[in-house]
Order: sequence, then C-alpha cells, then structure tokens
Amino acid sequence: MTTIVLYLLLSLPFVGAYLLLGLGITVIYQASRVLNLAHGVMAMTAAYFCYQLFKWHVPLVFAVLLGLGAATLMGLLLERIFVRRLRASGPTTQTVGTVAALSFAIALASRIWGALPVRAPAVLPSGALHLSRGFVPWAQLGIFPIALVGGGLLFALFRFTDVGLAMRGAAQNRRGAALRGVDPDRTAALAWALGGLLAGLAGILLAGANGLDPFTSSLGVLPAFVAALLGGLESTTGVAAGAAVVGIVQGMVPAFGVFPSVSHLVQGQGAPQLVLGAVALVVMASRGARLVTGDVRGETL
Repeated sequence: MTTIVLYLLLSLPFVGAYLLLGLGITVIYQASRVLNLAHGVMAMTAAYFCYQLFKWHVPLVFAVLLGLGAATLMGLLLERIFVRRLRASGPTTQTVGTVAALSFAIALASRIWGALPVRAPAVLPSGALHLSRGFVPWAQLGIFPIALVGGGLLFALFRFTDVGLAMRGAAQNRRGAALRGVDPDRTAALAWALGGLLAGLAGILLAGANGLDPFTSSLGVLPAFVAALLGGLESTTGVAAGAAVVGIVQGMVPAFGVFPSVSHLVQGQGAPQLVLGAVALVVMASRGARLVTGDVRGETL
C-alpha cells in the first residue's frame, strides 16, 4: 500500500503540469479553432527568461514575473503572426504555421543557451515529503495545488465574467459576436495571451523541478495534447479529467513492476508512454464521432 501511495503522489506533478498546459491548449482552441502545436514554445520561453534573469542576479520573484510576461507576449506574437494573418488560409495552414514556430524556437534556444540541460532556479521550496519506501520532492509536488488554483480561476473567468462570456461567444460565432459589439480578434488575442501565461507558469515550475533544455521544455508538452483530446477540446472540465488520466497513467505504470507477471512490460524505458498511447487510442476511438463533429463545427465559423 505504501508503494501505491508513493507512486500516486509521484503522479500528482504530472497531473498538475498537464492540467496547466492542457487548459492553455483548450482556451486557445476554443477562441481561434487552432490547435497550437507551438504551445511548448511559450513554456520554454518563460523558463529560459526566468533562468537568464536569475543568472543576472535579478530577484527570483521578478524573474518569474518577467518570465510569465515573456510567455504572454509570445502567445500574442503567435496569434498575430500565425492565426490572424493566416486565417484566410484556414485552420490547417495556421496549425502548420505553429509547427514552423516550434522548430524555429527550438533552434534559436539551442543556439543561445545550448542543447545541454541547465539548472533552472527552484521556485518552490526545497526538501521532500519522505515515506517509508521513498520520497517526493516539494518542488514537484507543489505543482499540483498551483495547477488546481489556476484551473479554478480559469473556470471562474469563463463561467462568471463578461470577458469569459465574450471569448466563448466570439469563438462559437465570430460574425454574431461582432454584431453584438465584441471584437473577435481581440478576444482571440486575449485567449492566446492567457494560454501563454498558463504555459509559462507550467514551464517555470517544471524547469525548477526537473531542469531545463530546449527539447524537453518544448516537446514535453505533448502529453498535454493527449489530455486535451481525451477530455475534449471544447471543455475545460473535460481537460481536467484528461490531465488526471494522463498524469496517473504516467506516474502509476512503474508501480506495477512489483508484479512479476507484468514487470518486464512496465519497467522498461517508454512503458508509461506505451500504456498512455493505448489508453488514448481506446478512448478516442470510442468517442470519435463526437471529436469529428466538434472539428466540423469549428471549420464553419
């Protein structure tokens, strides 16, 4: 039982990180109908800005705030370049444009800071929660409650504020929103900025807990896309459920190594990703009609 509790606690950082990242992906998709494959760029931007400012002896609080500001600005730039300018070409072209941004950002970060991992400043307290069979660092475990607070604030924004209502309305019907005095371009830009802020927060927290390099920081968000697809790109609460599934699968799979009959399957490198891929295929195949319907509706806006 202690082993299960340990691995469950080790799953919580994954759940928290994928919740923050998945919510940003969903907010952007709902506002612009674009699957932002450069989402990791915003996380990496915040982490490297915070790292560089801290090296220049900027106090950690200000380094974190400026890093979050850089990620927010990156979201606005991506929206202006790859969404607004390419809207006439359709969502497919816009999505391909974000892939180009991802490739360019990885190359640029590797050129400036190098491809090897660096030690990012720890935002959360040092030390660990010790159990009889292991420990969980506070720098990782603290990601989960922060993600819950961020998710709660985002839910309140969309459910109880005029700004959230305007963002949802503009995403569902740009022309109707414009006739009611809502600027669809402004609401889309706000969504991309918000997505950048959430991604930047996740990037800084993960870099402080696990280290920082261009490839892991930018491509490590891929499980968050799985969480968003599992939960549904139209639902913030669904993304929370998807993040829980993805995080628990990644954290709990190694725990089954105590069973000799399956230990050779779950202890090898890539085993959590393999199990997660199988779970994602089953879930999305069982609800494929719903996913297709949502995508078709998005194309008609």
